[in-house]
Parts: sequence; C-alpha cells; structure tokens
Amino acid sequence: MSGEIAEAAQDNAVDDPLREWDDVWRRDFLKGAGAAGAALATGLGADIAVADGRDLMAAHTALRAAHGRLDNLRGASAVYAQAVDHHRQILAWHATAATAAERQQIAALAADTGGFVGFLTYDLGMAENATAYYRDAAIHARQAGDLSCCINLTGQMSRLLTDQGHYRRALALADGALRLGGTKAHPAVRSWLHAVRAHHHACLGDARSAKSDLGAAWKLLERADDGEKPPYIGYLDAAELNKWTGHAVVRLVHSTPALLSTGQKALDEARAAWPATSVRGSAEVLTASARIYTAHGDRDTAADLASRAVAIATQTGSARNLRAALTTTG
Repeated sequence: MSGEIAEAAQDNAVDDPLREWDDVWRRDFLKGAGAAGAALATGLGADIAVADGRDLMAAHTALRAAHGRLDNLRGASAVYAQAVDHHRQILAWHATAATAAERQQIAALAADTGGFVGFLTYDLGMAENATAYYRDAAIHARQAGDLSCCINLTGQMSRLLTDQGHYRRALALADGALRLGGTKAHPAVRSWLHAVRAHHHACLGDARSAKSDLGAAWKLLERADDGEKPPYIGYLDAAELNKWTGHAVVRLVHSTPALLSTGQKALDEARAAWPATSVRGSAEVLTASARIYTAHGDRDTAADLASRAVAIATQTGSARNLRAALTTTG
C-alpha cells in the first residue's frame, strides 16, 4: 500500500485528521527520542547492530504477541510496564535503521506496539496519555505504508475524544479518517469507523446521520471477511456492530424513544454472541445494556447487568470500564 500512501500524501487533506495533534505528538516524539538515546547509551543499539534483522523482527513480533495474550488473561496492569519498555526498544531500533526498507518494516512494528500501548493506557484510565501513543502509532503506520492501520488508529483517537466529551472534535477526526481511507482502506476498518462515527453523531443528537453510518457499517461488514482482514481489526463481526448500535441508541434514546427497541435488540444479540475471549469488551456490552434497560424503566435488570460489568472491570483492572459501569444507573 506504500504507493497509495504516497498518492494520498499529495492531497493536503491527508494531514487533516492528525493536524490538531501536532503539539501532543511533538512532545511524545521527544520523549520517545530521549528513550531511544538512553537505550542506545546502555548498549541496546549495539545489540541491534549485530543481530540478524529477520531474527530480531521475529523475536519482537513474538514478544508483542505474548504481551497481547497476557493482557487478555490478566488485564492491562499486568503487562503495561513491559509493553511500554518494548515499544521504546522498537523506537530505538527505528531510530538506528540503516536503510529505508528496514525503517519501513520497523515502522509497521512500531505502529503495532504503539497502538497496543495506547489501548493499555486508555484501559487504565489515562486517556490523554493514550492519545499521544495512538497519534505516534498512526504516523508510524503511514510511514509503513499501511493506510488501513493509519485510519484505524485515527479512529481510536476519535473514540477517546468522545469519552472525554469532545464530540465535535471526535466527529471531525473520524470524518478525516474516512476521507483519508476512501475506498482503499480495508472494508473491515471502514465498517468499524462508520460504526464509531455513528456514535459520535448520536452524541451530538443527530439520529439521521447516526442511522446512515450504521447502515454503511453493516453493508461493509458483508465484505470484511475477504481473507485479508488485518489482525488489528480481526475482532470485527456482527456482535461488535451490535455493540456500537447499542452505544449509539443509548445516546439517542431520550430524544428518539422509538429507537429503544432497536438498541435493546442489538445489545441482547451482542451479549448472546459475544466471544468469551473478549472479556473487557463484554463489560462494555453489559454497561450499554444496563443503560438501555434503565431507559426502558427496568431498573432491576439494569442493576444486574451493571453489577456484572463492575465485576469484570474489577477483575481485569479496567478503569475505563469500571468508571462507565459505576455511572450506569445513577
């Protein structure tokens, strides 16, 4: 996809989704550069220089996968320090890459580790710090020529903005990501982005635009499993879109009560089909379901769902899910 990125770069709109994050990125980049210098000073650079590039890439990729498995089993706090340290090692390696081809390959790995650290940081309740990691990762994805990864990470940043109450900025960022991706980004990424943007519209009370985006998300889902779905969006399925449908309806239910049954049906289906391996995601679904049942007047069911979400959030150390669950029925 590197040719597609180069072609898109000729359009000034390419930088729009990330432009407002320039100051944040510069600050985080300097931190990363400092970490890289420290790593080189302690001998990491020498190790990298003598290691075989392919073996080193395989080892780093395996370590990233191991961190992901540990996160799934024990939660973000169990792996956060190791993941941050690993990401800094990748940044140090990227800074010493000898060729453009090597730099591009390492940039892809940096996008992966940076996005992972961004999610862990977000899950631990540090949204502003997570934003810096996501933006850095999106830039590395663009350097790697992975358009789909770049706009996926930009979409993740827009989600953080919504959680912080910055709805219009979130919508602008999601708009920019979809504009950048066009029809070239993978359908699964575009489907997820439309679902997220539907939530942004709902937060602003725009039911018509929310329904339009949800329709686009479901239509693109039909093309998502084409054998080339990127691993970072591998979780996208009907249950995930039902979750986002529920998120959107929760925001609209007071202004558009007719949507209540739609949201409740979507979330009931999401809970029934939710994969057991996606534990923290189930807390999200339970919390949204509790909010729907609260709006429906069934406070007993809502309290039960919220208590289950609190239990999962506590068990996994997910500050973002705990905060959401505790404010569900209040």
